[in-house]
Amino acid sequence: MNDTHDKSSVAPADARDEVAADEDRAGGADDGEPDHGELDEGEERLVPEGNPLRWRGAAVFGAGCLAAFVVMALAPQLRWGVPLGALGIGVATLGLLDLLGTFDDPPERVVARVTIGDLLGPLALLGGGVAALFALITLTVAGYFSPLSASRGGAPALLSLAIPGVAIPAAFLAAVVGAFRCGERLGPCRVDEAGAPRPLLRRHGFWLVALVTLLYLPMLGSHSLTDPWETHYGEVAREILARNDWISLWWAQDGWFWSKPVLDFWMQALAMAAFGVRYRAGEMLSAVAEGRTPWPEWAVRLPIFALTLIAVYLLYKAIARIFSRRAGLLAGVVLATMPQWFLVSHQTMTDMPFVATMAAAMALLLLGIHTDEAREARVYEVDLGALKVGLSAYHLVLGAIIACALPQILYLLSRHVDIQAAPFGVRLHGDVFSSGSAGNCGLPGNEACRAALPVLPGLQPALQALIWAQTLGIVLYASWGERRVQRLLFLAAWFFAALSTMAKGPAGFGLPVLCALGYVVVSRRYRDLLKMEIPVGLLVLACVALPWFVAMYARHGQPFTDRLLFHDMFKRAFTHVHDTNEGDDVSFRYYVWQLGYAMFPWTGLVPASLVWWLRRREGAGEGGAAGERGASGEVGSVDARQVDASVFLAMWFIFGFALFSLMLTKFHHYILPAVPPAAMLTGILLDDMLRLQDGGRGLARRLGGAAQAPPSAGSGAVVVYERAMLGAIAIGAAILVFFVGRDLAMAREGQPSQARLLHLFTYNYKRPWPQSLDFSAALWAFTVAAAVLCLLLMVARFRRHVLYALLSLAVVFTAWGLDVYFVRTSPHWGQRETLLAYMRASQEIPGPLIAYQMNWKGENFYAGNKLAAFVSSGKKFQDYINEQKKKGVKTFYFVTEHGRVGSLSNELGNPRFFDKLTSIELNNKFLVVRATFE
Repeated sequence: MNDTHDKSSVAPADARDEVAADEDRAGGADDGEPDHGELDEGEERLVPEGNPLRWRGAAVFGAGCLAAFVVMALAPQLRWGVPLGALGIGVATLGLLDLLGTFDDPPERVVARVTIGDLLGPLALLGGGVAALFALITLTVAGYFSPLSASRGGAPALLSLAIPGVAIPAAFLAAVVGAFRCGERLGPCRVDEAGAPRPLLRRHGFWLVALVTLLYLPMLGSHSLTDPWETHYGEVAREILARNDWISLWWAQDGWFWSKPVLDFWMQALAMAAFGVRYRAGEMLSAVAEGRTPWPEWAVRLPIFALTLIAVYLLYKAIARIFSRRAGLLAGVVLATMPQWFLVSHQTMTDMPFVATMAAAMALLLLGIHTDEAREARVYEVDLGALKVGLSAYHLVLGAIIACALPQILYLLSRHVDIQAAPFGVRLHGDVFSSGSAGNCGLPGNEACRAALPVLPGLQPALQALIWAQTLGIVLYASWGERRVQRLLFLAAWFFAALSTMAKGPAGFGLPVLCALGYVVVSRRYRDLLKMEIPVGLLVLACVALPWFVAMYARHGQPFTDRLLFHDMFKRAFTHVHDTNEGDDVSFRYYVWQLGYAMFPWTGLVPASLVWWLRRREGAGEGGAAGERGASGEVGSVDARQVDASVFLAMWFIFGFALFSLMLTKFHHYILPAVPPAAMLTGILLDDMLRLQDGGRGLARRLGGAAQAPPSAGSGAVVVYERAMLGAIAIGAAILVFFVGRDLAMAREGQPSQARLLHLFTYNYKRPWPQSLDFSAALWAFTVAAAVLCLLLMVARFRRHVLYALLSLAVVFTAWGLDVYFVRTSPHWGQRETLLAYMRASQEIPGPLIAYQMNWKGENFYAGNKLAAFVSSGKKFQDYINEQKKKGVKTFYFVTEHGRVGSLSNELGNPRFFDKLTSIELNNKFLVVRATFE
């Protein structure tokens, strides 16, 4: 930040030059010997020199850290603790950036200057959109827009869904528009990459964001979490808040949860706390007693939507930069309308955090590779009156790293302090944590709560915090004066790779590193390795991704690493663990088969896109290899960049497909990492089809040499050949998409048919399909339409219109898949409705809830784990029932599976009243039974 009275910033340029010259003469007037502390002319500093320190930033940094630390150390949890803690982290991040002098870049770097008054309007729109979004989701989570509460005033139930379905996307888009207006007024969004003004409505990226928002957001949280993955992970996240422990994870009756890293659970827990989900024991659906129907699903799914949108937008930016904005938009639409992508984006499971952050890292890596290494980040100055603040991409990248590493450091320190509010008191201690489900300790199926000590007492959290603080400090020192855009993009890629590692383990950074190395070898651009910020990137990976792993190892020791690394990672790669593929072909054909469904209706074009890029490589090869200089293959030229990007995307797909095909444990959703590169290549293929529609000039230019060369007989033959190839692709695509659609729609003996879309993300692929649902007509309609449109692509004259029709069909299919198919099937694959039936019935006739021969975790999540859980019954189950009957309990509620109702009745001794409170039409898997004894 610059003081407005800093005279050096307003002095005339020639006067400043004279002062500098005098200083140089004074400094060189000694004995003429060189100063070895100075760099020789042209020599590059190993660590870029930063601006002088601003010690006032230390006070702001300390205040923010103190506020966040106090929130973390408070023994009683505050309702607004997470927002207050986030505010403290934000203030501390700004303070640390100010301490480093990063807001004081010299005036020659400033490209635009505005006053704070110029930003008030856009900031009001941005703040209003964010506030409205927060308020709407909070009210929806609390149940104020539920059918029960909305219908009291005579409003129909559909209105209660329309309120969040329309208002929440509108608020989000208002915030997006506000953010753009801020960027436009400040400077970054004022012009496009060519330097020409481009308003919002002519921005391809905005329309992609709007499309994804309107498709994904309206019904995001308006249906049940899916068993088992969503409810498994949702229950672990709920226990984080209930137990007030953000390190050691607990999993209902199964004890410690060590199967997955922590990112997904932290995101869910933060959202639950921020939006007011009632996470304490037995309170998840307790608003029913107040006449409202809560929707906690909105809170837990929203972070997944945010990561999905970030990934799609960054991939668009990478393709738009290297190919064209239209290619980027087409690629983004293709990805957003692929079933596995849009269905998993509505699942609170670890796969989308893993793949979305990895895809973001890949996109940033692509951008970095194809950015001029000498280009520096532009600085945009805001006049705050007393201060002038220079903002740049540096603050976005380093601010994100600080904001993710700092709270982990502070939380580790807070493990040694307990602050009591009333009466006020502070107690210092070593690391002590507890096992058990808070509020449910001792219930059948739950362990008794007890205190626990770390396995490695010498590695206390304070020592860990010191290590990670030093690591973060080295990152900040090494990047202190870094303003080169390419290096910042690589740092951002490392940051997202760290998040991906926090989501699902080493593959989060391993796959991007493997693709980067493969790309360097194939393109022979070995010098790029020196630019990829590998040393600093590894430190970013350490201070962002490793603190939780180390803290868990210090607390739980080798059993934690044995379970996470060896059982759930290494063993899954080489043996079958928990999968349900008995009798299936699990060779490489397994994921070829699943990708057909995962990419419908683009299935027919994806195989062509995976080899189409070779034509571009051949064309560039005519002018020289990708790494050499030549007429069309010159390093830095459009042709060379597009060849390199195509190679990178193809390698991403090949490595992702090969890695998960070689694993013996196979779930359908494991192949998700191969979906984004296939979508990007398909979007590029569609763009080439449209270019060929313009007389073949685009492809002829790529394949025939200089852009200004007049058409020749040879280039005309190339165009004819390319059109013939596209005609053959159209025929093959029509046949392939028809057979894939037939598998989705046709009911055949022993085949899952309509359930294949659900199988892209769920578990137990042999579950029966609900007889009350039939989507075959709709699926046949989409199949026939997709096949016909693919076939019509062979007619060059109509290709542009057919492509737009195919894009429209994919958008309609996505809306139908999310808002009809998914919403109507979710009651059968979840337990929201069954647990709501219990909550409503227990208001009239109270009684305990018991899970009979159940271990799906939906019963735990929606009951806040306040239930007696019997995974297996027998004597313990009967003893518990008899004990409760002796205490005077006459009515019991049981959640179980339909096929186990008979054995339940027999074990209860055929009670006088045995009522099924939910029907098989509501949920064909689970039900709630009320048993009443005399």
